[in-house]
Amino acid sequence: MICLYWLDSGTRRFNELRRLMPDISHKVLAATLRSLESEGLISRTVYAEVPPRVEYSISSHGVTVLPILQAVRGWGHKHLEWKQLSDQGNREDRRTNRS
Repeated sequence: MICLYWLDSGTRRFNELRRLMPDISHKVLAATLRSLESEGLISRTVYAEVPPRVEYSISSHGVTVLPILQAVRGWGHKHLEWKQLSDQGNREDRRTNRS
């Protein structure tokens, strides 16, 4: 899901995805990209250059997942806003209870 999130904004190379997701290992990212490609959700383009250049993008079938991804993204933003307001309320409650 996170790979699709980053590919939603455009074509990316492997190391660019690694930089965007620093907590994922090389092995896990490679396996995830292979899995997404085998499921038809992303396209992998290899350019005949030295050194070889490989780019990943969302496939035409993968585009069908974007509404779900955008809904989760929207929920995440609303949840963070709710959490910030909730945390502010908890801090104010603690200050009131100390008085």
